[in-house]
Amino acid sequence: MKQAGVVTLHHLADNKSKVVLQLDYDPEGFTENVCDKLGFVKRQIMGDLKRFKEYIEDRGRETGSWRGEV
Repeated sequence: MKQAGVVTLHHLADNKSKVVLQLDYDPEGFTENVCDKLGFVKRQIMGDLKRFKEYIEDRGRETGSWRGEV
């Protein structure tokens, strides 16, 4: 499967952010196309984003890691 994407984090408030995922993928072969048509890829992505949200919110504080600019 060919894929490309970008994740953007938007600061909304001191305790609120918005995560935007842009993903482009091209399923290859019968199995990948069937999985795509049945919504497996979308459900996996939405589940991953939900788990990421829970992980970040459960931390309750910053990690103290690097805060520089790229």
